[in-house]
Amino acid sequence: MSAPMPTPPRPVLVTRPAGRADALVTLLQRQGLGVEHRPLVHLTLEGGTELAGACQRLAAGAYTHLVVTSRTTVEALLAASDAGSAPRLVVPATTQVVAVGTGTAEALAAAGAPASLVADGSGAALVGAMPPVADGTGEVLLPASAAASPTVPEGLAAKGYRLEQVIAYRPETVPLPAATADALRRGEYAAIVLTSPMIARAAASVGVHESTAVVTIGAPTDGAARAAGLPAPVQAEAPTDDALVGAVLSALSSRKS
Repeated sequence: MSAPMPTPPRPVLVTRPAGRADALVTLLQRQGLGVEHRPLVHLTLEGGTELAGACQRLAAGAYTHLVVTSRTTVEALLAASDAGSAPRLVVPATTQVVAVGTGTAEALAAAGAPASLVADGSGAALVGAMPPVADGTGEVLLPASAAASPTVPEGLAAKGYRLEQVIAYRPETVPLPAATADALRRGEYAAIVLTSPMIARAAASVGVHESTAVVTIGAPTDGAARAAGLPAPVQAEAPTDDALVGAVLSALSSRKS
């Protein structure tokens, strides 16, 4: 009589939006992990005249600072700039470009607008990195998600900056396939990777089994996961794909010990 087949290891569930997960999935697979990518959020770039007008004022030198908090914002700025077949951001030398996280900084550099200040991956870190200014001497363009927290605008306003905040993109939750949702509630995933507060709340609304490790990309996502009642998350040491992989491996290892 043949021996029973071994139970296959449980996969890791990656919930990033479509087009944002390929590198992370590849890195996890290189560690020998099974991975499923099922987005919990869909991102729509903002159209219309508001963002386009802000890009025109940016190119004309109306701002002392451009503050960018995500790769998606860079894509929205490029789309709104109407720069032709080889889109580039037009940012005058008098405007300081500030990025949150290395991924955002890389996207800005590729768009022709390298950041001179790169804060760690949170709005609070960005606020902490920018010095106070005399009232009226700092004009900030802040294109951001329609679901962005008030941390950055409130923090910069408290430091004396005047802000023009415009919507760059709109995130919307999307339902998981029924089979995926059922599997998540039953504990058929070894870990779930959460990369934004909205994604964390969406995962909690579906239900995550207590045996599934919860991995978060940074403090805002970690806080949202805890507030939503998810199992105690493991936070990545930095908001990068490599750090997320390290956090997944750490979380899985601790559950085996």
